[in-house]
Amino acid sequence: MGIFKKRQPGGAESPDPHLTFFSVTTANHFRALTRQVFAELGYEVTVYPDHAVDGTGRKFGFWNIAATCSPQPEPAWRSLISVHLQQLLRSFDAPSPFDTVPAADIPGHTFARLYDESSIPGLGNHPYREFAPGVVEMLALDLPESVAVFRHENARTFGGWEALRKQGMANLAGLKTELLEKVTSPENASFNILMGSSFYTASRALLLPGLATELTGKQVREDFGWLMSIPSRHQLMFHVIEDDSVLAALNNMAILTARGYSDSPGQISPYVYWWNGTGYDQLTHAGEDRRMRVRIEPGFQRVLEAVTAQKPAER
Repeated sequence: MGIFKKRQPGGAESPDPHLTFFSVTTANHFRALTRQVFAELGYEVTVYPDHAVDGTGRKFGFWNIAATCSPQPEPAWRSLISVHLQQLLRSFDAPSPFDTVPAADIPGHTFARLYDESSIPGLGNHPYREFAPGVVEMLALDLPESVAVFRHENARTFGGWEALRKQGMANLAGLKTELLEKVTSPENASFNILMGSSFYTASRALLLPGLATELTGKQVREDFGWLMSIPSRHQLMFHVIEDDSVLAALNNMAILTARGYSDSPGQISPYVYWWNGTGYDQLTHAGEDRRMRVRIEPGFQRVLEAVTAQKPAER
């Protein structure tokens, strides 16, 4: 999955500031190619660093398709871009799926899903709740070629937020685990990465801490909590806090989370969070130089002091 991908070769050239897995030269080639594909499909667009706009004002973001193209050989890009754009154009022109999908089929295709809060235009038009700083939980209708997000009127029509969320959580719990990898640092600190092609892999963070116990057998101490990150829709990282290895785990999670966020389609958050007993605190923050830094607040400091003070036999 994307968290372990190598960046696009670019020699000593700096990464493009908008499509960071490309060099500046490669990113410009990608933009020019995308403009050509639009023209082949009959659309004249204005190209910006991270998106294109057609004559009717419709906006087409570059990040997801660029992330799909980046590990592939450049001769394959034109076909990938064409398929992606045709799917988007069909979705723009198609009737609302909430008007066409049979009502009896809605529950089985509804998922609770996590999104980057800033990526949802008109957030107030949708039912949602804050999951973590900068991350919101919404209701998604899973379709063969796309995902539709419930608006307030859709949720009211099909049973309301509470009933739909209950069904969406059940559908999340029914997903198969595609790949679970345990990462151990040189300091012998470990954490787990759940990865999968499903658009709802990261959203299984909603199932923590039960999911962590199910996958690893570890019981979560309520007074310690756990670390969690969701760099993209295809990746969930977590560490059950047991001892003083938590700080090394945090530092290594911070590196891989930022890398996964900058390399993958479906970005959610580049940050690592800690469950404080009632919600998530953000532990990592991006500086002006874009480097991630850990900021330890009093609650998490108390956990660090508690695990450090444990006797060896308790660890």
